[in-house]
Amino acid sequence: MFRLFKRRPDLRDVAASLEPHAIAADLDLIKRLVAFLETAEDYEVFHCNPRYLAERLEQPDRTVLKLLMAALYEGIITLHWEVRCPACGGIDGQHGSLHDLHHDTDCPACGNHFSPHLDDEVHITFSIHRRLRNLPARADDPAFRATIDARLGPTHGLSLLTLPDFQRLFPQQRLLPNESLDVTRVSLIFTDLAGSTAMYARRGDPRAYYLVRLHFDELFRVADVHGGTVVKTIGDAILGVFQTPLEAMQAALEMQHAIDTLNQRYFLVDEERLILKVGVHSGPCLSVTLNDRPDYFGTTVNTAARVQGLSVGSDLVFTEPVRTNHQVQAFLQRHLNAHPLESRSVLLKGMIEEQQVHRLVLPHGAMAESQA
Repeated sequence: MFRLFKRRPDLRDVAASLEPHAIAADLDLIKRLVAFLETAEDYEVFHCNPRYLAERLEQPDRTVLKLLMAALYEGIITLHWEVRCPACGGIDGQHGSLHDLHHDTDCPACGNHFSPHLDDEVHITFSIHRRLRNLPARADDPAFRATIDARLGPTHGLSLLTLPDFQRLFPQQRLLPNESLDVTRVSLIFTDLAGSTAMYARRGDPRAYYLVRLHFDELFRVADVHGGTVVKTIGDAILGVFQTPLEAMQAALEMQHAIDTLNQRYFLVDEERLILKVGVHSGPCLSVTLNDRPDYFGTTVNTAARVQGLSVGSDLVFTEPVRTNHQVQAFLQRHLNAHPLESRSVLLKGMIEEQQVHRLVLPHGAMAESQA
């Protein structure tokens, strides 16, 4: 929850409140953030694009977003969900929470009726909290913000929904249950454990559940490292969401490596050996709220689940939209010599047309080599 201050505190004192979050940002970076908030011009800390802060702090965008989530939790900044009109380019920045956004909206400037996309028209910005610094009216400088967005690109709302820190610290930030937002393109990973039912039967529920939890910990960690997050677990399976096909493929490969390492670390052999099945797909979908949690809905999600079903374990199965991404093509070139690519057309269950799918075979024990 947001912290309320009884008096207007000095920002240098406020820095101490961020120290428990140093797992997401080191103490030096926290001090640099506070120094920016203290010394920046008024217009720089009013509806600021997080990419501008990342440039000023010389840090990756995702690192700065994690730091900003800690600052938001501690009441140091406020978050704005802004919607850009595709017709006139006007910005409606009067949204303080995700649940203020709607699938159908009207531009307050030109009256254009449209459906904002979470990875296009929906942007996020932040301002220093007025309890810490009371900004004058001249801080509102649309020309400055437009210049920054044109140079660096805006920070889209999808970037927050793929951030575990946002989900963990702000579970109340959800779309309304009857609302949805379009996503132009999202990349999804479905995983499952091969032979887990037999493992439960042979090793007993407590031991099997312990191993499944170990594997979940690894998958959550890898998803975060590669710019995504695990949306949900379904039995022994997960759904992970990423902004780009490359992030999803990199995460999928490292997930296989992580499970291989886990087997070695805990001497898991025979019926205890964990075998991960992985499917990757990319396309449009809807961002929704189901069971009070963010989720994704549509044909792209169903296809990703079906593609995972083609995996036999220790491999990556992915679709043609993933393979044709130019970054993924370069990624595959680095791995095809060691691990051959198998391709075929299949009719996935519940689908009308055949899909071109590809399988990257990763022999047991070879995953570590694939990371080189």
